[in-house]
Amino acid sequence: MRSVLLSVMVLLTGHGLQLTLLPLKAQSLDWPSELIGLTGSAYYLGFVVGCLYIPRIIRRVGHIRSFGAGVAVATIAIVLAGLQPDFVLWLMLRFLTGCSLAALYTVVESWLNEQADNQTRVSILAVYTTISLGAMAAGQMFVEIDRFSFEELFGIAAVLLIAATLPISLTTNPQPTAPAEVSIDWRLAYRASHVGVVCAGFSGVVVGLLWSMGAIYASDMGGSIEAGSRFVMFAILGGFVFQFPAGRLSDYFDRRVIILALTAIGASGAGLAIVTSPEYEPVLYLSAFLCGAGAMPMYSICVAHANDNANGSFLQIASAMLITNALGSIAGP
Repeated sequence: MRSVLLSVMVLLTGHGLQLTLLPLKAQSLDWPSELIGLTGSAYYLGFVVGCLYIPRIIRRVGHIRSFGAGVAVATIAIVLAGLQPDFVLWLMLRFLTGCSLAALYTVVESWLNEQADNQTRVSILAVYTTISLGAMAAGQMFVEIDRFSFEELFGIAAVLLIAATLPISLTTNPQPTAPAEVSIDWRLAYRASHVGVVCAGFSGVVVGLLWSMGAIYASDMGGSIEAGSRFVMFAILGGFVFQFPAGRLSDYFDRRVIILALTAIGASGAGLAIVTSPEYEPVLYLSAFLCGAGAMPMYSICVAHANDNANGSFLQIASAMLITNALGSIAGP
């Protein structure tokens, strides 16, 4: 499990960097916000398509090889995006990146869920999500380093993505058994958790907006590229800080109550953003922190709530929940 989590940490440092880097690069090219939002939606559309097909690939070649293939596609996409900033090309590359990240998330989450039981599942997923959010926040810090140009940042993101294959490829632990059933059944996931499916979709709307347009919104409000990266970083930090406590609480209390509490926290952050004036930049970052605190921990608790009643169908439920979350993320941008 440590090898999987180490690969996740390195991978999402690079992925977190590119998620902020691409909108900021597009803004520097004077692309309108509508086009930038479409590139974000293309990413999540690819994510949906990837979720539909990755279970079949995992069944054919296994978890580790599927992970390596996903990293390869994501690396090719980020390198080409850095070399040729063309809108139509970026739509295709963002779509491919979404496909590859769907593969990576499905591999990791089904692997972790298979090694957990109902008593420890949310705690394990909380550790996983905390590491993920911490890594993505670390990725934002590269944007803060003035001496790195956009071209160099694209290269750094690519190197981090490639490096993520090393821990999981060299693990001595056996990979999970390839699934006998590869179909994705939303009815199965919905029967397992009505609340989980619905809230996973709505949390995707919020997180999709934060990732695709948050940096653009904050850089316009704050007047600098750094303000955009800080906004995203504070949103991630909100998820980072709240993830593990929310996960632990949901192991002891009804998970639906914790989901409701997270909803209230995120809504308060969104309301604060509405009334924030551009000159109050710290309040803007506080609103980002609260939105991230509410939206980002919610997904893992939704997945855990569904997997409590999975009856061994972990891969099918993981894929269905990822698709539901991604559909929301398409709608957001």
